[in-house]
Amino acid sequence: MRKADLKKNHKLYEKWIGKFRVATEKYLKATYIISTVLEKRLLAETMVVRLCGNWEYLINEDLVSCVNKHPSKLSEYFGVKISKHPSKNLCRALIIGAGYKDFKNCANLIDYSKKVISDGCNPFPKISAANRKKVDEAFIIRNYVLHLSAVSKRRLKDIYTNDYKLRKFIEPGKFLLANKALRIWQYFKAFESAGNDIKKHIGIK
Repeated sequence: MRKADLKKNHKLYEKWIGKFRVATEKYLKATYIISTVLEKRLLAETMVVRLCGNWEYLINEDLVSCVNKHPSKLSEYFGVKISKHPSKNLCRALIIGAGYKDFKNCANLIDYSKKVISDGCNPFPKISAANRKKVDEAFIIRNYVLHLSAVSKRRLKDIYTNDYKLRKFIEPGKFLLANKALRIWQYFKAFESAGNDIKKHIGIK
């Protein structure tokens, strides 16, 4: 791995967050085609799903890049001999496989990263606790929006009750756009800031 690889990962990640932000601002201000409260709420939910997808892209690419540069722990984890300069494709195949690596939350990501990346080279534990919390919240919203299952609804309701003191369940779109859409902008900020936490550790400006 070269540092340019990580820089490329973050450049694309930040580019799409910027596009999502501009689109969301337009949706919320629209008065003609997207005019009803329900339409705006549905679009807010969709944007959280896109933010989560963008984050998944980043952490998968950064995992591959970091392991490519520091493969010694990967050899230990899989119990096989890996060259000092493995190809990026080999690293991707080993840690991600044929699909994508699905992490349930930031703690899961950090635990896994410690198994395959040497301690001094691992940027993921550097994500702040505050950013981890907000990213995890966004994924709980995403899971409910995508699955509408009883389990995902219960987890979201727990967030509402414990962290926001809401007495009854409301759909995510209403939650996101309350108080002049304050919460959705907090999620934007958290995803941007979490990416910056990683960048700071690996020396990318």
